[in-house]
Amino acid sequence: MKFKIMGLVLVLISIFLFFLFNIKYIYKEDVLYSQNDIRGYSEEKNENNNLIGRNEAIKIAKHYIEDVLGNNLNSSDYKMNVNLYRNDENTESYYWNISWEKYDLSCSIQINTINGEIEDIYFNKYAEYDQFSSSKLTREEVLDIAGNLIDELGFDLDLYDLSVVNIIDYTYYGNSKTNYDICTFTNKNNINDKFLITIDSKGKFITRYRRNPYVEVY
Repeated sequence: MKFKIMGLVLVLISIFLFFLFNIKYIYKEDVLYSQNDIRGYSEEKNENNNLIGRNEAIKIAKHYIEDVLGNNLNSSDYKMNVNLYRNDENTESYYWNISWEKYDLSCSIQINTINGEIEDIYFNKYAEYDQFSSSKLTREEVLDIAGNLIDELGFDLDLYDLSVVNIIDYTYYGNSKTNYDICTFTNKNNINDKFLITIDSKGKFITRYRRNPYVEVY
């Protein structure tokens, strides 16, 4: 009886591993999907229900850029691109990169296709300032700017410590420069669990979000 149970368990594990390592994606890796591809895409097309599909990824990305960060993407000046890629060829995790770009603004969001987690948000718009300050934003100022994004991402701030570093970037748009506050939230019980939000200090808008970054980014 014991051997039968062990045999059944092994069979179930084999079936699970077969499906795990044979996930089928209907989109090609490292292929850039343009606005024309998106318009021609049928909502009725069958997709693997276990994965975040292209249309759902676009909706998620637009929600964060428009509703959470407060930017209007309806202008015809925007060029939109969608890319499916993989960070590590040894893993089965694929990511959607959804980006918008026009002459004075560019933004992008990376979404994990398996769990829908937001891995990275990048936002850059032209802004030139006459004055700069080396003073850091306070915790209250950081949360006033980034609170909506943090809530939407589902983080419990009671579990995280916050550290803020203020820098000046002299390479921003050629000879111009700007201040950034790099805000790192680190789990009080696990230093490997962290997320980073970078804020334009003068414009008071978010320029970057990164989940578990290897290095500080802005």
